[in-house]
Amino acid sequence: MNSEKKFRFNDKSERYHIMNRLFHIAALAVFCAYLAYLWLSSGTGKMAWATCIGNTAAIIFFILLNTVLFFQNRAGAKLKTALSIEFGFLFLTMAVQTDAEFINIVLLGVLAVQIPYSDSKNYIRTGIAYMFLYILEVVVRSVKHMIVLDPDYICTVYVILGVFYVLLRAGKISKSFSDHALGAVTEQNGKQQEMMSGMLSISQTVKQESDKSTGMMEELVESTKVVAHSMQEISTAAGVTAENISEQSIMTQNIQESIEETLEKSGQMVNIARESNVSIQDNMHVMEELKEQSTQIASTNEQVTDAMGRLQDKTREAEEIADMILSISSQTNLLALNASIESARAGEAGRGFAVVADQIRQLAEQTKNSTENITRIIEELNQKASQVVHSVEKSVDAAANQNKMIHTAADSFEKLDRNMEELIVDIQEIDQRINHLSDANNRIVESISQLSATTEEVTASAEQANVLSEKNLKYVEQTKDAIVLIQTTTQELEQYL
Repeated sequence: MNSEKKFRFNDKSERYHIMNRLFHIAALAVFCAYLAYLWLSSGTGKMAWATCIGNTAAIIFFILLNTVLFFQNRAGAKLKTALSIEFGFLFLTMAVQTDAEFINIVLLGVLAVQIPYSDSKNYIRTGIAYMFLYILEVVVRSVKHMIVLDPDYICTVYVILGVFYVLLRAGKISKSFSDHALGAVTEQNGKQQEMMSGMLSISQTVKQESDKSTGMMEELVESTKVVAHSMQEISTAAGVTAENISEQSIMTQNIQESIEETLEKSGQMVNIARESNVSIQDNMHVMEELKEQSTQIASTNEQVTDAMGRLQDKTREAEEIADMILSISSQTNLLALNASIESARAGEAGRGFAVVADQIRQLAEQTKNSTENITRIIEELNQKASQVVHSVEKSVDAAANQNKMIHTAADSFEKLDRNMEELIVDIQEIDQRINHLSDANNRIVESISQLSATTEEVTASAEQANVLSEKNLKYVEQTKDAIVLIQTTTQELEQYL
């Protein structure tokens, strides 16, 4: 059944439209029966022609009037009222003019047809009026001796009055049933409307929250993409840092090897300086025998000159090693600075990385300071060596003129002794500083190893965070699709509401 026609008779106008059409058709049929009875009775001589023509004219007028009222307003109450009055008039007219019994049935039928109108007040009035007309008919016919009051007629009157009562009660009960049914439908409709209003409110709330959730999901998607991109950059930077740390580790190992070589050469320099000091002491004791051993002194001076030359060569090598250590410490400081910058970009995940980088920077600074001190000492050592060479040269000149310059040679040897003592002290200090530098380099190696491990952990964490970000991005996209499905379902629900 079409939804527009379903339950349409709950509307009073729809009921009147259908009943008016039925009542109009039934009235036409009854009026035709009246006309047939009138003309048949007139033809058999039971009714005067004047009475027949008058009633016929009245019936034709009623037919025209009813047709106009029906087509004027098919759902109005005027047609029902007019037909009720017309049938009452025809009943009374026919009752006093003829002995027709079918008019009683017609009167009951007209009353029965009005039950579906569900107009209790007018229906009872019409029923009481029809009952009064029927009683008036019985009285008039009795007075005119048109009927015989035998048991059959009395029972007929009793039954017809009973039917009038039943029809009145049936109309009232039908109206009550209709009112109750309509009331139940109205109440149920009200509950459904209230429920639908609640569902509409809920759907609107769901739609609003879904819109908000969609916006939040879109922002979360963008944030997740940014985080994933940042994790990729951190992972790439950590990989580059790991490569730099690997190179730095190789350079530090080279530094350690150079330091070990420097320590070995420093030991040789100390031994040479000590041997030179012993030689000078011996020369001091044999000053009295200088004339007789001038040749030996000359040879010794040549040895001292060679030793000083070797000492200067070793000093130059130590100076080159110090320059290389200074360059490496500068590169280490630069790498530590780069590592600090990358750890700052990594945020919370790079805090441990930043601490290790800061320690490397401090160790690089210490290495740089120690290297500068070594350079300064080497420069002093070169100066001392130059002075020793100069003194030896004087000693050689003095050996040629030892008879004249014996006292000058003695002073020179004393000065040489002091210089050698100072040289031994300086070489020992260099040795200590190189030992410190070795320890610092070892700590740098340990820090670089720790930094390498931390970098690997940061790289692994960054890769894991990148994987989690991609998973979160997929979950967020799935959640966004679910919210869109909820919004679509809510919109479909609003169509039914």
